[in-house]
Amino acid sequence: MKELSNKLELEPLQIKFWFQNRRTQIKNQDQHSENLSLRAENDKLRAECVWLSEAINNGCPNCGDHGFRLGETPNNEQYLRLENARLQEEVVHISRQYIAKVIRAAMYELLQMAQMGEPLWLPNIDGVNNDLNEEEYKRKFPRGNEPKPNGIKTTASRESVLVTMNHINLVEIFMDTNHWARFFSSIVLTARTMDVLDGSTKMIYAEFQVPSPQIPNRDCYFVRSCNKIVDGLWVIVDVSLDHTPITRCWKRPSGCVIKQISNDISKVTWVEHIEADDTLVHTFYKTFVNSSLAFGAKRWISILDRQCGRLASAEATNLPQSNIIHTLSTGRKSALKLGERMIIDYISGVSGTTTHQWTTFTRSGYNTNDVQVMTRQSINDPGRPRGLVLCASTSIWLPVLPKLVFDFLGNENTRGKWDILSNVGTIQQVTHIANGTEIGNSISILRVNSPNPAQNDMLIFQESITDPTGSFIVYAPIDIRAIDMVLCGGNPDGVPLLPSGFAIFPDGPSSSTNYEISDYSGSFLTISFQILVHNVPTANISPQSIASVNKLMFCTIDKIKNALFLNF
Repeated sequence: MKELSNKLELEPLQIKFWFQNRRTQIKNQDQHSENLSLRAENDKLRAECVWLSEAINNGCPNCGDHGFRLGETPNNEQYLRLENARLQEEVVHISRQYIAKVIRAAMYELLQMAQMGEPLWLPNIDGVNNDLNEEEYKRKFPRGNEPKPNGIKTTASRESVLVTMNHINLVEIFMDTNHWARFFSSIVLTARTMDVLDGSTKMIYAEFQVPSPQIPNRDCYFVRSCNKIVDGLWVIVDVSLDHTPITRCWKRPSGCVIKQISNDISKVTWVEHIEADDTLVHTFYKTFVNSSLAFGAKRWISILDRQCGRLASAEATNLPQSNIIHTLSTGRKSALKLGERMIIDYISGVSGTTTHQWTTFTRSGYNTNDVQVMTRQSINDPGRPRGLVLCASTSIWLPVLPKLVFDFLGNENTRGKWDILSNVGTIQQVTHIANGTEIGNSISILRVNSPNPAQNDMLIFQESITDPTGSFIVYAPIDIRAIDMVLCGGNPDGVPLLPSGFAIFPDGPSSSTNYEISDYSGSFLTISFQILVHNVPTANISPQSIASVNKLMFCTIDKIKNALFLNF
């Protein structure tokens, strides 16, 4: 202070008063700015209240007269804070009223869509009422002149199935977002709860996929609500609140009606009514994508049925003799858990985004045989070997029925005809674990009898799953000590796997809509390889690695085509 006083030729007291005045000025300016900010927030909240009120038909019931008008509020900071808090509560209250109104309307529409026959649903060629009559729908559920964004395709589908699961357990799966996403991991890539409105209603974000680099993922925001109609009858409804520009997929009232048949049997009727942008879908795939087989009710209900069978198999004790070679049921559960993780990791490599820590190296284009290359740094992931992981994926069309492709690729006796990495020796199945009621749903442990004794400690862990809408054959090399630990009931989460394999889908429905295997002329086959290209996670990927994986991809495709066309 004294040094400054001498330099400015002022008394120390003058300098002290100057700093005090300056601090007071800054404080006043800050308060003025904060008041302006509060007023702006106040006006914004008022505008939001007005908008929400109009959205529920001119407002919430009797919000009351609070004794002031806009422009007449006292110039008082404390008052503005209290008023903003009150307005925020009012916005939340009106928002919940608006959402509750949307849910009530969606619940009513879903129940009608699930239960009605003609004229809302018209019979298809098999006599099943599963074709939506658009004109009757618009008449019964008018939406006014609601605008639809350009390039949007609307699809509606309905399916029913009896599943082996208690109805309450089904409801619990749907209302637990993480459990639901894992249960339906064949179609749900990512899901998270955005907000919990009450015990039976939540806002959800989800990303849906078909395992093919040529088919874009669909991300969607929607509200999910469950309601018990009567004892033994529940409704789960999903509905998007508006056409938010953040995503290009929206749910009209969709979901399922769950009816108790017996203690362990439930009937599920599923309605999937979607608006989605299909402009980025290659023309070659559009028929399939816009059918019920890709994102529609047929796919959801098929996955539900298969997963219920898988859970029942995991708990079964009366197993065939051929399945008891690995002893305890705990070993079955550990193997099924490892297989589930392997399938999820496979799908994330094909369809994954930065959410799954994959980085695009070369993106698949619109050509039907483009190869997509992704990389991932595996550092502290006990489920993967440490290093830089490369994933290469592509999809092709084959003029062969899906079941024939599935049987060929899943048979260890024909594996040497396409598997370049294991064609140096014979393949022997050492363990078989059924994972469902359908033939073909199983886990296999294979041994490659190689001339090199050093390679005989490595086995192949493979899971095969199939349903009417698609199939997977996914495999990974696994150390013999690791699989022994799993089959003894050990925790499989730390077993490192790099899954490769195939996803097989019918190329679209024919004139028949019961989707039997004979209805298709061919198959879409996705091939994907995950390879550790460097032990250092931060290493750069080399051109030689890209060239090698492309060679592996196209050699495998050529071998599959040659073998299938020769055999079939």
